[in-house]
Amino acid sequence: MKNLKNKSPHKNTLNQKIINIIVIFSFVIVTISSIIHLYDGRNKIKFFFAKPLELSKSKLENDIYWAKEILNGGYILHFRHAERDKWLDVQMYDALESDVHSNGQDNSLYVENDFFENAVCLNDRGKVQAKAIAEHINFIGLPIGYVASSVSCRARQTAELAFGGYDSLHRILVHTGPYSENNDIRTQLLIEFYKSLNIATDKNTIVTSHNSVIKCEMFININCNREKIYLEEGGFYILSKSEEGLKLNHEFHSFKEFSKVFYERF
Repeated sequence: MKNLKNKSPHKNTLNQKIINIIVIFSFVIVTISSIIHLYDGRNKIKFFFAKPLELSKSKLENDIYWAKEILNGGYILHFRHAERDKWLDVQMYDALESDVHSNGQDNSLYVENDFFENAVCLNDRGKVQAKAIAEHINFIGLPIGYVASSVSCRARQTAELAFGGYDSLHRILVHTGPYSENNDIRTQLLIEFYKSLNIATDKNTIVTSHNSVIKCEMFININCNREKIYLEEGGFYILSKSEEGLKLNHEFHSFKEFSKVFYERF
């Protein structure tokens, strides 16, 4: 008869304890991770919905200061175009407009009556928005000088409807989506472009363009705490330039943040 070796009961108990500890530890890790995930998600949702209600006094004071300051002229106002329909593959159509055709200035195609008009131009709401911006600007008395625009249809239409037209078109002002490019080279070219813009002392130079054009690395006075800075459609940045470089002075995330300064109820 073979001798059977009985496993030590103490060893079995120890193994079971180790297994229990591992299970409990794994459960604790998963629970903590879930709590962190839910907390982070709740904060993001809270931030998204509560942001307009949590504007600090200093933010409101800055809005008032800069809204009135640009009435004196002397700044570059970078506007994001008015509203467009959200086509998921818009970059393909933007490349078609800006690079494939050569019917317009700076190798742009005027696509207002072409087959992909709805992909790259303003929608009906955007046209209304741009016209409303023009009325507010006229009422407020914002001094407008030189107007530069992206070659994109929606940027050109914004310039035409909100600012009465444009003086020049520039491919460099199209957003990053349609292109394969070196980020550092593009940033330097954008810095050179904005520094080259003429600014009348008593007027503001307007740029009608897109998100992803303005980046933190372009400016000497800010260190962004966000990966990307962005505007709502119709919002704008206030830029200035000096011998040292470009400065980003203020952001009106949407146009209503600017216009509301001039309409006091009491």
